[in-house]
Amino acid sequence: MSSVPDRLARLALVLCACLSAGAQVTQQTSAPSIPDAAHLEQVPRVPGVGTIFRGLNAGITFSGVHDSVIGWYNVVTPAIGYTFSKHYSADASVSVYPYRLVQKQLPTVPPTFQLVTDLGDKGDTLIGVHASFGTGLFRSTTTAYLSAPTGDQAVGLGTGKVTFDFSDHLERYIHKTAIIVDIGAGNSSGLYNSLVTRSYSSVGDLAHFQEGIVFWVLGRNYIQSVAYEQVPFGTQTVFTTQGPPGSPPVPAASTSNFSEDNGVTTSLGIPLTAHLTLSGYYNRSLRQHDDTVSTGITYVFRGTTTARKMSLIDRALREAEGVNK
Repeated sequence: MSSVPDRLARLALVLCACLSAGAQVTQQTSAPSIPDAAHLEQVPRVPGVGTIFRGLNAGITFSGVHDSVIGWYNVVTPAIGYTFSKHYSADASVSVYPYRLVQKQLPTVPPTFQLVTDLGDKGDTLIGVHASFGTGLFRSTTTAYLSAPTGDQAVGLGTGKVTFDFSDHLERYIHKTAIIVDIGAGNSSGLYNSLVTRSYSSVGDLAHFQEGIVFWVLGRNYIQSVAYEQVPFGTQTVFTTQGPPGSPPVPAASTSNFSEDNGVTTSLGIPLTAHLTLSGYYNRSLRQHDDTVSTGITYVFRGTTTARKMSLIDRALREAEGVNK
């Protein structure tokens, strides 16, 4: 049986632990931590890869997508990233389409078109290098993107050449809410707003802008909504199997404004476990008159480990037993 001094010592340890926890809670309440949101813009289709750990990171996302132009299809996106430091990281990703419908021209007079099944095609490979700086309330992430021509031009998934894009992403935090602004330029629509899968890709000089807001809810859960504008300069070469709703299918052709686009994208991310994240988005293209909805699950191969948390009473008693030995 424990003696009275032992019990008093244990009680003192319990009181000290409770006071320490109360001080920590007060400190967190007065100065809430701000989530590190840079990964939202680095590998948008595979959330969590790129900044979750220093060193090598990898993940894969399985998504179901509905596009008002081409209907339902599936997307699998693996990604690999390397975080060199808290400021610099790089990543590479490519989307594979296990099932997708595309328009095919039939050799009839006059020519007619029908939807056919396209299995296992992939898009261009996206490579990004990122530099992120700023304080807890303000962050600036500069990104250089390159694409490797691994996609099929005939089904609107590739451009057939190396393309590039440069952008700057700004975040300004107010408690758990962030105002975000993006500005950039490049020579392909496939490198901008890569969260959204499209039924076309283009080559040609263009500028892009984006602004919106992010809400962090219950820890690492977030909701982001942005308005975007994509403005082409000069002639664009567009690769697609179908034009906007109501228009006839179009083969790869040179146009002056088809790749102009603007609209609203709303996305969310819900970490389910240390390795799994549920994500989704709704995109409304005002210019292209196209709606896209996606739901996906991401598995990150290097998740955070969660140890069993010991209660304050258990911890104090454990420490008291160690003192008495």
